[in-house]
Amino acid sequence: MEERRDFEAPRAGARFVYVANPRRDTVAVIDSTTLAIRPVQVGDTPSFLQTLPAMDVALVINVGSRDVSILRTDSSGATRTSTVPVVPGVNAISVAADGRHAIAWFDSARRAGTSGAGSFQDVSLITFGEREVSIALTVGFRPSAVAFSADAGTAFVVTEDGISVIRFADVRGPVVAPLLRFGDSAGATVARDVSITSDGRWALARREGGAEIQLVDLSAGSVVKVDLGSPVTDLDLAPAGTFAVAVLRATGAVVRLPIPAGFSDPQARQVIRVEGEQVGSVSITPDGKTAVLYTTATSTVERLVLVDLEGGGASSRPVRLKKGVRSVAVAPDSRIALVVHTKEMGDPKAANLDVEVVIDRSYGYSVVDLSTGFAKLQLADAPVGELAITPDASRAFVLLRDDVRSVRIAQRIHLGSFIVDDFPLGSPPVALAALADSKRVFVSQSHPEGRISFIHWETGAVESVTGFELNGRIVQ
Repeated sequence: MEERRDFEAPRAGARFVYVANPRRDTVAVIDSTTLAIRPVQVGDTPSFLQTLPAMDVALVINVGSRDVSILRTDSSGATRTSTVPVVPGVNAISVAADGRHAIAWFDSARRAGTSGAGSFQDVSLITFGEREVSIALTVGFRPSAVAFSADAGTAFVVTEDGISVIRFADVRGPVVAPLLRFGDSAGATVARDVSITSDGRWALARREGGAEIQLVDLSAGSVVKVDLGSPVTDLDLAPAGTFAVAVLRATGAVVRLPIPAGFSDPQARQVIRVEGEQVGSVSITPDGKTAVLYTTATSTVERLVLVDLEGGGASSRPVRLKKGVRSVAVAPDSRIALVVHTKEMGDPKAANLDVEVVIDRSYGYSVVDLSTGFAKLQLADAPVGELAITPDASRAFVLLRDDVRSVRIAQRIHLGSFIVDDFPLGSPPVALAALADSKRVFVSQSHPEGRISFIHWETGAVESVTGFELNGRIVQ
């Protein structure tokens, strides 16, 4: 009987791809330009892997030996490793943008793969340098996310108790990280939808179903609350951290709140009415100029609403779509939005169907030009899976997979012309990511021996590697 191997989802560096193999205690390092493969021995049962931003450095949690292996790959493909201990049970690693610090922690939302339950309050601070150092810390109960300040000098661990603040320069050994609570007491309602400004000065929080937003001064520890008079269905922070946008679905309005003035001065808040529209969610473009409003509460609403945040909100423009909205992603250059659609029950290929019914019953997505409102619908033969936008924002890739009907496709979307190209795959796709140095997107696939395809996002050239953990066999 052939042994089926389930490989940890690969992670991309700048040029190399890293794949953990828990059964062989190795990480395969794959060169996206030459397809050369080098297995690197790590600790016991490597199961959770992360890469440092834009660097060929990978961290892998070895759940059996309760440590983290650090792999650094140079331009020749040679990889050197080092190992640091971590607190038991961790299954997630969050890395600061400068690659000098990381937090290893237990994410209770994804228990699978850990060796027993992890601690709900122990984390490890890993510092990189000539010698890696790991320090155990205690934080608030049940961490759910980790963010870092823009200067990469502080980590903020979002927990059910509030935000634990880890200032790297102050950590000399194991300690309880200072905790900033949401609310007035230890029994306050758990905050949800927490965002932290990029400078690490402020945190925003809301509760599901509540009309109140909280602003936490992460330096002073003070909390300011504002009641918007209607349940806040979504809260999005502008990338620069200078303002936030709250959506009030019940009243058909959004509120722009400058930070911090919008929380202390009612006159600083701007209420933007979206008459005749049903909206409950918002995505702010990376340049902070446009709010993309939509609803995922019902598939019958087939539109976006674009609000000009620079022009005082006076200019809003609906974008008509052909299907309901499941999710929205905006390209890094703020020009294009990709809208993944809902699907109605029923077979779109049944006989004698009206074209609108065919569309509603099909999977699909739309590519939207945010400057003109032009939208192109792309129907699909399978659910729309993972999505990746290239660093230069010139292309996007989506995965389509239906194992029953043997649909195994990666699609490339040219974000200038909206033309879509299909790339059939040899095995069901699992994950994808872009590698900036080689201008390739890798697509990992479910295969008993491991399989990855590399697609050059400009030329469309495809190369694949199969069996990279068993015998290094390369299949062109």
